Amino acid sequence: MDGLGLLVLLIATLAAGLFLGWRARERFRRGFQPFASSYFQGLNYLLNEQVDASVDAFIDSLEVSPETLDTHLALGNLLRRKGEVAKAIKIHQNLLSRPSLGLEHMHQAQLELARDFIKAGLLDRAEGLLHELTESSAEYRADALEHLIEIYQDEREWDKAVKAAEQLLGRRQNKNYQWLSVAAGHFCCEMAQAYRDNNDILNARRLLKQALQYDRSSVRALMDWAALELQQQEYREARRLLQRVPSQDPDTIPELLPLLRELYWHQGDQIGLFRYLSELQEQHPSASLVIELADGLQQREGEMAAQAYITEQLRRRPSLKVLARLVESHLQFSEGRARENLLLLKSLLDQVLAAKPGYCCSQCGFTGNQLHWLCPSCKSWGTIKAIRGVEGE
Repeated sequence: MDGLGLLVLLIATLAAGLFLGWRARERFRRGFQPFASSYFQGLNYLLNEQVDASVDAFIDSLEVSPETLDTHLALGNLLRRKGEVAKAIKIHQNLLSRPSLGLEHMHQAQLELARDFIKAGLLDRAEGLLHELTESSAEYRADALEHLIEIYQDEREWDKAVKAAEQLLGRRQNKNYQWLSVAAGHFCCEMAQAYRDNNDILNARRLLKQALQYDRSSVRALMDWAALELQQQEYREARRLLQRVPSQDPDTIPELLPLLRELYWHQGDQIGLFRYLSELQEQHPSASLVIELADGLQQREGEMAAQAYITEQLRRRPSLKVLARLVESHLQFSEGRARENLLLLKSLLDQVLAAKPGYCCSQCGFTGNQLHWLCPSCKSWGTIKAIRGVEGE
């Protein structure tokens, strides 16, 4: 923990308590010495790095009142940020035990205590406090709902998360909740997947439609819905859904390829697939599309045609992934020293590509080698995209 920061804040708050005590003449007449004693005792604890004891001295020395509430909250929040959650809980519980605070200040302390419980992993206790706030405090209702959504998300209680999101979206005139519309769409997709796993197609469709009502640009809902229609052999509807994806988010085209491959295979239209992928490559070029098209050419016209296509694409748009595919192609026709050199080059390319992440979160910069709809780091929905450029797509 940052001992210096805590030391400065505690000294400042204890000094504020001393100043407030000096100004309160009636309290001074009843005896100022006990307050001063606890103040210097707390300072002594701090200087000897006895943080627990110094927090106790702080609570004893500084009276809880509307004038000192911000000081108590500031210290509690600092302790929570530094990971000293038990001490933060102690301070905020001390506030709630004081009947002298008004209702608004009690609600503020209650919200901070709920945040402490979330940080400590005591989600059930936090949930209880937040539910009370949604019913009793108009000022802190939105904050409480946001934290409830956070809890339901962590516990994968998607139906509760959607209900809380609906309540919060009703307040959109006061705040921009675009992120929440995106999140609600993903909550519906999660529930739809559970229904698909149980072969409940009607409810899965209903929830995917609902996801698009929350977030019209949800490529996840479009792809999940298309996969469901493929499963039901509704190929025309699947194609309609899949063709909406590239215009919504070109970065998801690599994830779209398996579904497109399956769709056109069922329809027996490999030429149609090649034409459609060629159009996508012209509009939204990517390494995955080049490799997919090269594989199609190899099957129809042979490896030499695939090599010529890859070489032309590399001239237009350099890519390590595409280069690795070209080297792999040339290995089939090489021998002796030339083959050894190509094998070495292929090995080096594979090592470079394996060391490079394929996806990155636009919100926090988290990187990984697979697509996560929910960023594992910042818990944002739909912010992880395929990395583009020479080392990516």
